[in-house]
Amino acid sequence: MGVNPLRGWVLERHAQLHMRRWMLEFDQREAEEEFVAYDDVMGVNAGPFALSIGVFFTVVYGVVDVLVLDDGLLGAVLIRLSIVVLFAISLVMLARSMLVHRFPQASTTLLIALILVSLGPALGLVGDFPPEYLRTSCSVTLLGAVGLLRLRMHAAMAASVVYVACCLSLPGVRNGGVDALASHVAPTLGMASIAVLIAYALEKLRRTDFLRQREVELEQARSDELLHNVLPVTIAHRLRNGPGAIADSAPSVSVLFSDIVGFTPVSEALEPEELVQLLDTMFRAFDALCDQRGVEKIKTVGDAYMAVAGLPDPDEDHAASMAELALDMQRTLARLSSTWPSPIAMRIGIASGPVVAGVIGQRKFTYDLWGDTVNTASRMESHGRPHRIQVSAATHALLEDRYAFSDAQVVDVKGKGPMTTYFLLGADVR
Repeated sequence: MGVNPLRGWVLERHAQLHMRRWMLEFDQREAEEEFVAYDDVMGVNAGPFALSIGVFFTVVYGVVDVLVLDDGLLGAVLIRLSIVVLFAISLVMLARSMLVHRFPQASTTLLIALILVSLGPALGLVGDFPPEYLRTSCSVTLLGAVGLLRLRMHAAMAASVVYVACCLSLPGVRNGGVDALASHVAPTLGMASIAVLIAYALEKLRRTDFLRQREVELEQARSDELLHNVLPVTIAHRLRNGPGAIADSAPSVSVLFSDIVGFTPVSEALEPEELVQLLDTMFRAFDALCDQRGVEKIKTVGDAYMAVAGLPDPDEDHAASMAELALDMQRTLARLSSTWPSPIAMRIGIASGPVVAGVIGQRKFTYDLWGDTVNTASRMESHGRPHRIQVSAATHALLEDRYAFSDAQVVDVKGKGPMTTYFLLGADVR
């Protein structure tokens, strides 16, 4: 692969990842802020382990000092001990200092700089160390910091600059003339370059992993939103955590059915797009009312609308919640009727009592209700009158002290025979 194709491939990969070419910052400010916050937290969490490794290597090198040094061992021991104390202080600050948590990259870079100065020029001044020995110690510190402390590019480059300055200012290098300096420049710059490349690769890997995780979370959020639009939140959680049929019984809820009177002629007079738009506007308004009243929408079938109060979240005052929803639906329909090509009316039926609710099937599943209460609510609507809210005797018994009703009437309900029903007129203002 030639240089130009390789360069084009690299630029294309960066464009796909939405990162800048060298410093790797994301193009989107929000994504960059999220990554920095996430990476800082992970870096702080990795801090205790990295500092423990630093203490271990400091002790090991302290033991090796005995074999390397002929003079100045006490000074070397004191400096090694001060480095251990510095690591201990850093551990305490990592646990308690908000400043370190707020600026972890800057704090880490400062710590690395102090350690490099101690391991390089300071040790070189107190003992007759070979320059290669001190440079190796500094190299281990730099590579360990890059690998364990999650240094990002700015911090890694700053630490590398300090590393180069420390290695090239060692007494043995500084006092050895041009030849000694020249012999240390190449390995020092080479190690600094390797450290920067490692930091670059690790940060790019972390950023790529963060992007992929972010995409997964966004897709999960979209999936959850779609699922919550189909199922109640609590039911969606149960279905996700334990696939299979979900069935619950409720001893007392209120069920509502509504239907537009004369919808068929209206639908024949409209284009499909216009019809769907009108229904969508109306049902969106009903959905908002359900949210306001704590009522769960069950489904729509054509121009019919079904809802339940008291499920899946219990509501001791479910009948009142449903009554208020029905009255709100009437007012909303009156407001929207001017947008329809001809006057429209709606029948509403409400019944209260026990039901069984659940989710069945493996695909295109919905949360649905079963039981005599559901059938009664449906009959209250189908045997009702336009612009009226017909309720069962059970619903009336729950609301008669707080709402105004018409006189009782006996309706011959298909499949049930004569039933006593009432029309809900509104809140009782007595």
